Amino acid sequence: MPRRLPTRKFLPMLAVLALCAATPAPAATPQEFGGMRFEIAEGWTRRDARDGVILQRSYVTTDSRGRRKTGTALIQLSVAKPAQGAPLPAAFAQFIAAGLPELTRERPLIKGQGITTNGHAIIFEERCCGRRNDVSLSGNFVGIGTPAGYHFSQLVMMNMERDQRREAEAQYEAMIRSLLLAPDDEPFRLTPPRGAGGLDGIYSYLDTGIRPNAFGGTDFYADNNITVFDPSGLYSTEIPKDGMTLQAHCAATPSDCGFYRLAGSQIERLEVRRGYGVLERDSDDFARNGDDLKIGSRDYRRIPPIPAGTRLSGTWRYFFASVGTGAFSSGSVAVERHLQLTPDGRFTRSGFSGASMTNSIGGSTTGVTTGSDRPVTAGRYEIDGYRLTLIGDDGAREVQSIFMADRGSDGLLVINGNNYLKQEPEGQRSSRRR
Repeated sequence: MPRRLPTRKFLPMLAVLALCAATPAPAATPQEFGGMRFEIAEGWTRRDARDGVILQRSYVTTDSRGRRKTGTALIQLSVAKPAQGAPLPAAFAQFIAAGLPELTRERPLIKGQGITTNGHAIIFEERCCGRRNDVSLSGNFVGIGTPAGYHFSQLVMMNMERDQRREAEAQYEAMIRSLLLAPDDEPFRLTPPRGAGGLDGIYSYLDTGIRPNAFGGTDFYADNNITVFDPSGLYSTEIPKDGMTLQAHCAATPSDCGFYRLAGSQIERLEVRRGYGVLERDSDDFARNGDDLKIGSRDYRRIPPIPAGTRLSGTWRYFFASVGTGAFSSGSVAVERHLQLTPDGRFTRSGFSGASMTNSIGGSTTGVTTGSDRPVTAGRYEIDGYRLTLIGDDGAREVQSIFMADRGSDGLLVINGNNYLKQEPEGQRSSRRR
């Protein structure tokens, strides 16, 4: 049996709130403690403990009645602890078990493991939702193995709104990616290994099916999923926006990206999973079919860029709806958007969104309905390659990704990953009905 690690802990998480004289952490600049180097976003304060670093950030909101609510995010990052013969998963489980019982009793929502770009083993879990008195708790946990031992870290979020949690998690993930734990570690970057590459272009496959929704029902979906292959061996599952290069996009959003290598009838991938920079290996059968590809069981069609200066004529509609009924509640949501493009380079867009929810408890029924119309906007548009630029009459500028899903036809435009179907003119619809 593996030896049990000593459970020398940080200060209890809730007790950290009582710490004083915390030093503001510099804005995303290199910091150091005990041989560890890392970066943290602006807004966090830092305090050094005996065996690691404690970072804290407060989030203050005011509700509609003027009442203030404070949420708190705490990060703990430890120096290396000797492995003492215990494998990383076992030591990581002990680290989590020594934390807040309100979180350790919960099953992890997300868990995984892999390697970092510096070749260190990494393991992570995300847990929600514990509660202590009136304090809601959720936490993310990370363990990294190096020759010097195991580094453990955790982010605990208390009384935080969903958007606040997302921001704190993104900053925590960026901090984990920035960690330099060994003397020869290099900053996180996606550099394709030797022998990678072999493809060039954007490819798409249609993914359809039925999936459960948040209301207890099911939705039909039809998504045009894409992969951008770079000859260097880098790939992305999103088209870079705002004119970014693929390399810049992957540096900013690494969870969209990975490496690939062609090996005969196989394509091998090293994928970035989650924002921690975890790399996981995967492989599939691979074959070329003219300009198209077959990867595993999926047929990928090559998507050509749209020539610069292209002008389109028509109105395209995006529509999404979801509905479901449970034992005590029902709900629905709908979103519709229209985009009109004219040959003289003008655009007009409008739309609406709405949602409703009802709950039945103890013979009484309550419900809420909300909706909003998207203000009509107009201006000029430019198409160049896979980029649609909208320049409003008010001077606002917006860049979105765009491609034509059907070769030689503008009947379906995929804009920022959403399917916009071209609408027939009213006269043509009427004649077809007759």
